[in-house]
Amino acid sequence: MSISIDTLRPRMAGFNIIDCDIKDKETFYILAREDYTQRHGRRELDDAPPEGRLPKRIFVLRLNNAAEKRWGHMHLTGLDTSFCAMSYAPDEKIVVVDSTTKVWSQTPSSDGFERPALTKGEGGLLGGPITRVKSFGSELLACSAYRQVLRRNGPSQWELLGDPIHVSDNDFRDCGFADFDQFSPSDLYAVGGSGEVWNFNGVVWRRCKFPSNWGISAVMCAPDGYVYVAAGSVLYRGAGDKWERLKTQDNITLPIRDLVWHESQLWATNDYGVWTLNDRTLIPADVPSGVKVCSGNLAVRDGVMLLAGYGGAAYKRDGNWAVIFHDSEVREWFESNREKVWTPPK
Repeated sequence: MSISIDTLRPRMAGFNIIDCDIKDKETFYILAREDYTQRHGRRELDDAPPEGRLPKRIFVLRLNNAAEKRWGHMHLTGLDTSFCAMSYAPDEKIVVVDSTTKVWSQTPSSDGFERPALTKGEGGLLGGPITRVKSFGSELLACSAYRQVLRRNGPSQWELLGDPIHVSDNDFRDCGFADFDQFSPSDLYAVGGSGEVWNFNGVVWRRCKFPSNWGISAVMCAPDGYVYVAAGSVLYRGAGDKWERLKTQDNITLPIRDLVWHESQLWATNDYGVWTLNDRTLIPADVPSGVKVCSGNLAVRDGVMLLAGYGGAAYKRDGNWAVIFHDSEVREWFESNREKVWTPPK
């Protein structure tokens, strides 16, 4: 059953989900960007607007609130490709980080925006666009498409983990980090590019030997002690320089975007599906069809797994799935209720 869909429709209409995170088992965050293809009067051959011109909205769902007060949201402009993650220090709040490290957080007595880090061309540290943001306890980390992992130490304060990893002019286009995860601050893995797997021991970076040169899209440091790496649609398991290729019992046509661990099991997703690891084989997840359409992004915290994508959002808690909403419902409402859509105050 959808949750407070009447409250959500006027605010989600014309937007698509691009990321999600969990604060606790009762509080979920969903990040969306305007779907310019749904603009009234848009022609199919019209050019796409620049990413920075597309507004984003961060939604919060508080399950323990009364039905009419479950949803909150904030309209954000001026952000490039964006990600969301919980920040726990110096305060507990959701943050939205764009590819330039420009940050928005709900900050009293300000607009909430923080200036981005300076790029290398400006004499700063940022070598390429941010590609992923995650929190680990009190730390918020991000990786970039320039073999970089950065730590946020406070508003507009970013620090590079370890010494810079060399990037030559020849491999700049094919060496960026797409994802990262860690067992601890002294055992972190960052992956991306054509078969690049790097390990950080808290002091120095080392490139691991990896048996594939496919583009790597996701990594998970799992509680079972293994590191799982998605190379295209193929999953590998191992650590350091030792890896084994696992079987895939499905035709996965897009790179895996997210890997998470929930209920003693590895889960994977992309825009077209969701899968679980059964022994040594990645298989289609046993989920209701109304949940599968929500594939795209995964987040896990406090015993809850949140699945959110272009098709909508759903969550699993205590072994049971609940659909939050389906995008098809919102689109259908939007087509005949454009005059009722919420617009931000000027």
